[in-house]
Amino acid sequence: MMRNVFLWMLMLLAVPTTSCSKKYMYPDYDGNEKKDSTATPPADTGDVRKTAVRDLVLIYGGGADGAQAWTKAAFYPYVSYENNGAWDWMFDGFLFLELKDGNGHAYTTGHAPEPALKEHWEQLLTKYFRKGYAFSALNDCIADVIVKTGHPSRKRKVIVGIPEPMKAATQWGEIDGKMLDFSKDADRITACKWFIDQVKEKFTAAAYPNIELEGFYWIAEEVENTAPIIASIGDHLKKGKSTFLWIPWWKSPGYDNYKPYGFSDVYLQPNYFFSDDVPYSRLQEACDEAGKYHINLEVEFDERVLGGKGQKLYDYLEVFQQNKVYETRKLAYYQSENTILKLFQSSNTADKDLYKRLCEIIVKRQKETAPAYMEK
Repeated sequence: MMRNVFLWMLMLLAVPTTSCSKKYMYPDYDGNEKKDSTATPPADTGDVRKTAVRDLVLIYGGGADGAQAWTKAAFYPYVSYENNGAWDWMFDGFLFLELKDGNGHAYTTGHAPEPALKEHWEQLLTKYFRKGYAFSALNDCIADVIVKTGHPSRKRKVIVGIPEPMKAATQWGEIDGKMLDFSKDADRITACKWFIDQVKEKFTAAAYPNIELEGFYWIAEEVENTAPIIASIGDHLKKGKSTFLWIPWWKSPGYDNYKPYGFSDVYLQPNYFFSDDVPYSRLQEACDEAGKYHINLEVEFDERVLGGKGQKLYDYLEVFQQNKVYETRKLAYYQSENTILKLFQSSNTADKDLYKRLCEIIVKRQKETAPAYMEK
């Protein structure tokens, strides 16, 4: 799959490791649609639980060492927007995901030399449930905002990324005394179900009053390596009344035929932000694809918008407005590690204006009563 190892290493060093674009995860990506992979066994696609989240922000490194420390203070600009003394609610959904552990182990293809094993999956769980960070910090931040503005009309939702069970992990770890071998699809499914059940059990035990575990996210942005197992995981989540979200890169196989995989909600990445080679027209095409296949969209940006360089983000906001996306689609927001926090903290006038524009869009969407797109 790799053109050559040297090119791959250069690309990993040159771009943010939290990039949502497949170009940065898989260096042979050419921007063209690939042949779809078959989901086996087919999932029962009826009566899946759809997400109740309107605006879903991606939170990378939930307390991971060396990454953004997601404390209560860090969450404030994601939870609420303060404008001239008035407080409004911001994101109603928070997707916690991780790509690597910082010690050479990847939670999804292309982000570290070795696949994460059971011990690394367990370390991720420990960090997510660490008191004062991640879930706990988000819950506490919401509690503080409730004091200022009252309870939100809807409890804030948490989505958790499921690590990709990579086939190279032939001795992943033991469950019920059996060593799992990820070269076998059945063992990959077993591990994912174990992770899901661990998250649910720990979340229930934590009894956070201000956040609700709504569902899970398939972290692999393409189905090439995982197609045979996804539907079984989707069935498991459906039986547990959990949502199952996916955010594929631009025209990733399965984006236009996602139901057999068991996904409840799909958000298409336009991948316009990341490369100057992608034309402005991509945003219109993304809106058209979303309408054609009844899927959602992702807003994409990173720290390159700072210092008054946010035109590409404005492009997303303007084209989405022209296409009435804000009135018709659920949205996910890729912001690299903590770009919204940096915009909030910035003293640059252009950064403040960009932050205000983004917040005003989200706040307006949050205030709308029963938008039609939430009934789908």
